[in-house]
Amino acid sequence: MKQKIYIIDGYNFIYRLFYAVPSFTLKDGTPVNTVFWLAKMVLSWQEQDRPDKLIFVVDSKWKNHRHDIYEQYKATRDRMPTDLKTQENLIFELLEKFWINPISKSWFEADDIIWTLVEKLRTDKENDIYILSWDKDLYQFIDWNVAVYDTMKRKISHTREAQEKFGVDPKYIVDYLAICGDSSDNIPGIPGFWPKKAEELINKFGTLEQIYENIESLTGKTKEILENSKEIAFLSKKLATIDTNVDIGNFSLSDFDFTQKNLLNNDIIDFFKKLEFKSLIPKTHQEEVKDFSSLWIKVVKIEKENELESLKDKILKTWKISISTIWENSFSLNFVSIYLWEKEVYEINIERLYIKDFLNEILAADITIYWYEIKEDLKRIWGYVGERWTENKSEIQASLF
Repeated sequence: MKQKIYIIDGYNFIYRLFYAVPSFTLKDGTPVNTVFWLAKMVLSWQEQDRPDKLIFVVDSKWKNHRHDIYEQYKATRDRMPTDLKTQENLIFELLEKFWINPISKSWFEADDIIWTLVEKLRTDKENDIYILSWDKDLYQFIDWNVAVYDTMKRKISHTREAQEKFGVDPKYIVDYLAICGDSSDNIPGIPGFWPKKAEELINKFGTLEQIYENIESLTGKTKEILENSKEIAFLSKKLATIDTNVDIGNFSLSDFDFTQKNLLNNDIIDFFKKLEFKSLIPKTHQEEVKDFSSLWIKVVKIEKENELESLKDKILKTWKISISTIWENSFSLNFVSIYLWEKEVYEINIERLYIKDFLNEILAADITIYWYEIKEDLKRIWGYVGERWTENKSEIQASLF
């Protein structure tokens, strides 16, 4: 029988939740936004998505072999934010009470373990595998029975969607990253080559090796840059290549049954009571929980010019904001939300409002912008307002996570 398997890129998922959801705390000041939303999502998966198996994979705490070959690998990443670090133990306590046992392996990243699991599981035609992650690297795993699932946009990417996103077949994404680089992992790529150049070369020749085999058919600046960047290009590919042979011990898929688990057991209900998660507790158990609705964040929709102007005035009076975007390609935005570290999240309706001038003023202001992988969002914003991204634009006081 067919079975649906969810493989979760643990820390990628946790970080994304942390930055996607406005902060809220308990009365003692303990931040719990990520714990709450992870709990909410796990419960919704069982009720709505109903995966048969759920596997939660996390990175090793130690450096891995990629640091041995390139000391600057992931060097641009900041340390875990304090408000997330404070929640880390609670997150793993939540998983334990849900009977979800994370998989990790010393010296390996979650990507390597996920790829090893996918290689093991994809051979069974009855397995439908969904990788829950926003990591570009994992799109190279896509196959006829393997997809990447963006749970926030409820978007499942198979081969066609991956080709639309990157402009190349999923099997060439490692070559795409070798050429373009990956700022989130600090993979350098070929200097001066952008996504369009990567698409052009890959769709004409294939792999990075095949591109260099055919270098004599190229001319001008393209040939010159390739000749001068061969070493960094192959180093970048080595960094982007995922290990498929991680020793994960006596792995048994039956250990990860999910649909039939009683997630709302007494332990988890007591845990929810302790953290004041009233909305997650069955009504029959809510008598001991007070109403903490005053802690929740209000979503304010911006759909009129005067509302956008008022928001801009409010932003320009502060010193830090959080910006999140949803997009289809590098030069279009579908959605922008802004959080001012108060009790409101502002969602801007781009279909109704012209926001290029608004964004230009925000980018030019002396404001620190926070977000998960903010550099990628800023690249899209600069593309949207009509300017080409350059690394010196990171001087916009962007805080990278």
